[in-house]
Amino acid sequence: MKQLRERLAKGSTAIGTHVSLNNPVITELLGSCGFDYVWIDTEHTTVTLEQLQMHMIAAKAAGVAAVARVPWNDPVRLKPVLEMGPDGVVIPMVNSYEEAMKAVQAFLYPPRGNRGYGPQRASRFGLMPIAEYLQDYDKIVRILQIEHIDAVRDLDRILTIPEIDVMLIGPCDLASSMGKIGQWDDPEVQQVIDETCTKVLAAGKLLGVSYGPCSSDMLQRWKQRGVHMISIAADTNFLALGAQGTYEQLSNIFQN
Repeated sequence: MKQLRERLAKGSTAIGTHVSLNNPVITELLGSCGFDYVWIDTEHTTVTLEQLQMHMIAAKAAGVAAVARVPWNDPVRLKPVLEMGPDGVVIPMVNSYEEAMKAVQAFLYPPRGNRGYGPQRASRFGLMPIAEYLQDYDKIVRILQIEHIDAVRDLDRILTIPEIDVMLIGPCDLASSMGKIGQWDDPEVQQVIDETCTKVLAAGKLLGVSYGPCSSDMLQRWKQRGVHMISIAADTNFLALGAQGTYEQLSNIFQN
């Protein structure tokens, strides 16, 4: 589909949520709720490659863009995910210009990069003409995460790499790298985020963020920062918060 790139190109804010559970029905369900994309996570979850592909198939069935986060900045981990034909791929913990170049080159075929050729689902298993496949492949949104203070320190150099589409801030890990684990609302952390957003936008890159459940005030703050891609909460959050709310409602009625 690759509609995510088209939406971002229009200047609209793409709204997404995270998928961490293994069953692809979760993606079909969330994809039917109106989100622009679902972020299928393989970094902090037990989602396997086979399950990831099933999530992507479910996303296509629901008509929602599929974004996959790989576990690490590793060409070996990235390659089979790209062969599945995602709409976007997130690479975590990119902390330097050199690491960013490594990620970008793993995305791209020679002579621009060093990725080996062998598309599977991405080329409809060889039924798509190569020229059409390559044109489609270039629409995958390349997303690198800024989630360490080292990345912030080297941001000026990272932003010179033209093939990066989205610089996506991870406030939780960024705060941790500043010695403030769990304190992503800390004024110093927020100041670093503000300065990072300003630099990303000034460089002509798209700005993204990934958060758990957060307040309306925080969402407004990200809107003011000019975010283009915002991923909020996850399937487990919806289950936990919904179940907790239902239990509290029942408890108040039947146990008081």
